[in-house]
Amino acid sequence: MTLDAYTPMRGAPPKAAAFTLVEMLVVIAIIGILVALLIPAVQGVRAASSRISCASNLKNLGLALLQHHDMFKVFPSNGGWDGKQTIPSASGPPFTPETFDFTTNKGYKFGVGDPTLSPQDQSGSWGYAILPYVEQEAMYRQSEWQIGLSVFICPSRRPPDATPCVPNDAYGIYTSGGWEWGRTDYGASIYAFDNRPKCRTTGDFTDGLSNTILVGEKAYNRTVQAQSWYYDEPFFIGGSKGTSRDGIGLQPDGPNVNYKDNWGSAHSGGVQFLFGDGSVHLLAYDTEPNVVVALMTIDGGEEVTPP
Repeated sequence: MTLDAYTPMRGAPPKAAAFTLVEMLVVIAIIGILVALLIPAVQGVRAASSRISCASNLKNLGLALLQHHDMFKVFPSNGGWDGKQTIPSASGPPFTPETFDFTTNKGYKFGVGDPTLSPQDQSGSWGYAILPYVEQEAMYRQSEWQIGLSVFICPSRRPPDATPCVPNDAYGIYTSGGWEWGRTDYGASIYAFDNRPKCRTTGDFTDGLSNTILVGEKAYNRTVQAQSWYYDEPFFIGGSKGTSRDGIGLQPDGPNVNYKDNWGSAHSGGVQFLFGDGSVHLLAYDTEPNVVVALMTIDGGEEVTPP
């Protein structure tokens, strides 16, 4: 008898269990439910992060405004054209930035930031005037308006890229020199920062700096303003409504938003504002108009504090 006769019989290996079609469908359904639950949470985290970044931008702008006041003993103005200033166009010939508004049937010429001018004479906006205090001394000195800055842009709304302006659209005719320009999502309250040559001091804010809006998120209509600079003129330009606001409306971004002069944001809860003490507060979209007025005026005597 051979040795093989004493070799024990080996049983056949057990078959691996397989997913049935029903089990696979159940797993897919569970994964789908988990993804559906996860996506809103991720979106909420992103929205909160963008809002925090936006508030940080406003805080940095507030610090820069106070540093400007420390240096010159005045806040900057919103600038404006001096009646003679020109700058070179992208093709060479000099020009003055301008909007011809079909609504008013008027042309509006704008100033451009000039590092040689005093605060009272500055033709650029408040945004240009504080560039040295947001670590942009070179941009301030070299007039690099064709560069965008993240400190002027809410990440919930658009990237901080410099963009060209169309020559004309249904709202106006625009003379931009063929340049790309850096924009801003933040406008100054015209009550705090008037056009040149008016420069205010902290002593002018008799309502108290902590109770007065300096800068806020401005209303924006992407369908109108993405390719235009209608009420969205660049931060280098002075004397425009692209860098200032005097309205009291608070509106979420959307195709039907009334962006002229008003405030608005891409945040779900409301609009964020920088106050004179450097604090940032969110005002809900349904904030009473009289409260907004009281917080915008610098010497109205109203007894209203930010939320």
